[in-house]
Amino acid sequence: MLNNLLNNVKTKINKIKEENKNYNIQLNNSTHFIGLQPLPKLPEKKIEKNINTILETCPDLNKEKAIIINKIIPTTENYLTIMYSKEIVTGNDYWLIPTEKYLWIINEKEYGVLLYQNIKICNIIKNNIMSKNINLNNVILEINGNDEKINNFINILKDKNIREKIIQEKTAYLCNITPIYQNINKIGSGISIDANNNIVFHTNKDNYKFNIKDLTNFELLVDNNPILSKNSNRNTHITSSQNTCYSISIKITIQDTYIMIPILEPNSLGKKYTIKDSIFQQNMNFAKEIINKLQTLTDNINSN
Repeated sequence: MLNNLLNNVKTKINKIKEENKNYNIQLNNSTHFIGLQPLPKLPEKKIEKNINTILETCPDLNKEKAIIINKIIPTTENYLTIMYSKEIVTGNDYWLIPTEKYLWIINEKEYGVLLYQNIKICNIIKNNIMSKNINLNNVILEINGNDEKINNFINILKDKNIREKIIQEKTAYLCNITPIYQNINKIGSGISIDANNNIVFHTNKDNYKFNIKDLTNFELLVDNNPILSKNSNRNTHITSSQNTCYSISIKITIQDTYIMIPILEPNSLGKKYTIKDSIFQQNMNFAKEIINKLQTLTDNINSN
């Protein structure tokens, strides 16, 4: 038994030596990312759901970096995973985000994309405790994450079938539309709209697809009181006698049925929000943005 233990230890030591030897050889022949572009002036796009997804998927990133990713990657693309890496040759940090179309390579100064068909090499060359070194087209990177996450990333890049399966999982909430506009909050409520005015309403639990022409009415509700509604100039203010509430929601009516979209959910302690609370103001502004977007679409349809 002792001999077996010693042999296992010896085998592991030899494996590590061979791994380090191979790593040093590949590192000596490695290059760095080329063809990256300086970050442009980024649009004022900030989808809270996407930012939360980025931070949950890649805890190494902070909110400022997550906002950059959210702004630079188009609404038409979804994140399949998100990895934090360091380019060994230069020491530069890069955030690697595969989507349906590309592998995005981004940091605080520059960005670029890599077509999947142009990825010729992608394999692990050295195992570390909380990271791995990989060879990506002769660029040696140290990538943070556990075995499962890093292997999943490599499989997305190398295996089209696995990539397609993950794409289907990640985009199921879109109900087969390709959004050109999205506004979804932290709890997953909001809307996605495609070029044909198809709208997916996200209720933070379910997703419903309709066309703007299908909508009979839409209303912004504070508790159950309508504040804004379709084809109405009414912008009812909460009066001094009603300066608190439990919830904010949007009611979408389609003929004889309706969907309730929670925007600000009741407090877990049963306490009311006041109109001066920042959480109330943020969610009210978010709800108004959605109502205004639906009204704009309705007006455009009616004018044609």
